[in-house]
Amino acid sequence: MGGYKLDYQALRKNYRLYTRSAGLLAMLLIFCIGLMVRDTLPQTAGVLLVLAALFLFFQLLKKSYTNKCNTLLHVDLDLDAWQQYLQLNKNVKKAILQIDVRLTSVAYSFMMGDFDTVIKESREAISQKELPQKYKNFFESYLLRSIVLTDPTLSKEELEAQLNELTITDPTLAEKTKKVCLALYDLTIAHQSNDYFEGLSNDFKYQQLEIIYYQALNASLKGDTDRASELFRKLVSEDESLYIVRKAKQYLKDEENHLKISQSK
Repeated sequence: MGGYKLDYQALRKNYRLYTRSAGLLAMLLIFCIGLMVRDTLPQTAGVLLVLAALFLFFQLLKKSYTNKCNTLLHVDLDLDAWQQYLQLNKNVKKAILQIDVRLTSVAYSFMMGDFDTVIKESREAISQKELPQKYKNFFESYLLRSIVLTDPTLSKEELEAQLNELTITDPTLAEKTKKVCLALYDLTIAHQSNDYFEGLSNDFKYQQLEIIYYQALNASLKGDTDRASELFRKLVSEDESLYIVRKAKQYLKDEENHLKISQSK
């Protein structure tokens, strides 16, 4: 590939080009069938065959486009692609795409550590009666996690009360949200160890980095500073715009300063 890296803008442009080209080719084939085939039955069969082939091509093309988008955004965690996706799709007309863009925006804000924006936009989305429940589930999960990460005065009782009032209808996501929020509370507010993130794995890069970060935090709270530093160092080469990368760098800087002070005594 010679180091060529496909970005979202190019991917989107190619998808539209292939879609339009296929549509034009199908129209041309149908026109030729109309000119060359006079019998009604063969003519109809030919047109149906072209339309069936066009439909199949569109389905395969859409699947390929979706998979490549998924790879760019989630597997590779290409933050430029995230920004391009949000910018290029901010004025989409289809309601389902508007919801997807909004959810993607919330996910991006969460990764950046802009939890106030996540809380605001998630609450607005959840309040919309026409929003499908499956999307409300994700917004509510982001909302609760952001509340924990942005409110150091939150009590365990207040958190448990909110978790008991969950309206997430997907049992798996509901259970995961509860466990994650309780773990985040222990690690970031109560400052006590919690092994929830130990042994977890994920195919998406941000979730992988998140797991490493909270494993490091857990090790630190257990007094295992060597393991904590080792895990935090795995994050420092990543994009500093990510919340957990900034936090990891701050931890290592604080540890370095603490070591210098100890050595100077």
